[in-house]
Amino acid sequence: MKACKLVLGFLAAATLVSTLNATDYTQRGPSNFEEYDTNNDGFVSESEFYDLRAKKMEAKANQGMRMKNAGNAPTFESFDTNSDKKLTKAELLEGQMKNMKQNMNQKGMGNGMNSGQGMNKGQGMGKGMNNSNQ
Repeated sequence: MKACKLVLGFLAAATLVSTLNATDYTQRGPSNFEEYDTNNDGFVSESEFYDLRAKKMEAKANQGMRMKNAGNAPTFESFDTNSDKKLTKAELLEGQMKNMKQNMNQKGMGNGMNSGQGMNKGQGMGKGMNNSNQ
């Protein structure tokens, strides 16, 4: 639940930033629906989806930014849950959240403090600090 709130907060912040900097394709994070829907018909077509991705990649390449894992980017089909060849705002947001969650889990961020960070056994406590006098 906490991770879901974090993802939703991140999406809201990314949407706000994207709105303020609509043409800055070097921004990290997901783009908002309006950036994808260039013809303003209320849906995102496959070409609109990939056109925006290409613009973002080109802008990042021009800035010399690294684009690791670009080949692992989700496909249009993975977002189009009802296979009608167009994305609604809900489908896009759902797909973005799913992708972000997968990325967090792959980086070990989805496991809270069990990923070797924080105060697990052996972390942050010096010898003799465990109150065990044995």
